[in-house]
Amino acid sequence: MVTVVGIGPGDEKYITPIALEKIKSADVLVGGNRNLELFSDMTCEKIIINANTDYQEIFKKKGHIVFIASGDPLLYGITDVILRYKEKSDIEIVPGISSIQYIFSKIKISMNDMVVVSLHGREQELISKVKEYKKVAVLTDKRHTPQYIAKLLMENGIYGKTIYIGENLSYENEKISKYKVSELYKCKDEFDMNVVVITCQDV
Repeated sequence: MVTVVGIGPGDEKYITPIALEKIKSADVLVGGNRNLELFSDMTCEKIIINANTDYQEIFKKKGHIVFIASGDPLLYGITDVILRYKEKSDIEIVPGISSIQYIFSKIKISMNDMVVVSLHGREQELISKVKEYKKVAVLTDKRHTPQYIAKLLMENGIYGKTIYIGENLSYENEKISKYKVSELYKCKDEFDMNVVVITCQDV
């Protein structure tokens, strides 16, 4: 039995009761090191995953295998990887609160007509999405920083947008900032783990 569980944006308070129920039933708990630290008191076998993980070896384990993932595992999450090895009928998915849901709740803007773009280790056509949609949520990485996004917008003549940056969402050191494109382009700050929302200024 394989279950994929979303554990929310970071703070354990945002883990849903059913997610906790599934996690506590695990014989094998699989996830990133930071996520597994939340369940250090559990005595089941734990496997840390990384870029070199052999998933076929994991699926040879006996008992209930539970994968835990930050946010929602169906939003640019680990479910895509697992489906390379398992049939849909062989897995159970428990959704979690995504960082996208979380930041929109904090900036109090509707998610209607919003599109999500992930820049985690991949290149996507961000500019076409910004031109097509009034609200674009961007999952960043160390290379594709908020300043990188502002630079890309400036180079394509897009100035009339508001950019929100949510750092360390749901943690005690959470910080949400608001910039104009030109302000962010000139900004020299280094941002912690973050999500970006690009909106029309009148939203």
